[in-house]
Amino acid sequence: MAREAPDGARLAIGLGLDPGHLKCGLAALDAERRLVFHRVVPADQLDAALADIVAGFNVVWAVVGDGTRSAQVTAVVARHVARSVVYVRDETGTTLLGRERYWREHPPRGLWRLVPTTLRLPPVPIDDWVAVILAERFHDDFSASQAGS
Repeated sequence: MAREAPDGARLAIGLGLDPGHLKCGLAALDAERRLVFHRVVPADQLDAALADIVAGFNVVWAVVGDGTRSAQVTAVVARHVARSVVYVRDETGTTLLGRERYWREHPPRGLWRLVPTTLRLPPVPIDDWVAVILAERFHDDFSASQAGS
């Protein structure tokens, strides 16, 4: 899973996490806001997934949605990225945005194209796309604050 930066070092990423009871969405962005990866992992496998990510990448920041199991997920993330800062952010409305993003990335075919996005349910969990939204929002806020300082 690891990708190297041009200088041969581990690629620096920011992580977005959408916590949940049964599963957790994960997404990573590089410094230029490019999506490095996204996936959904069972909640009981989050610890192992984060260990793999930290082994392959330099995690610079992590943002966790403030919904279900946020405190538990934040604690797991903090164990793996102790030198990085872990932020908790409002995730209001991100499920709908994640659904819209899923359909933008995976356009429906055939007659499904005629059904409004709000009436279509994705055939797979979209927690990873919610994590992408959280990561992109945080990246944009962080970049804006760096530009203003």
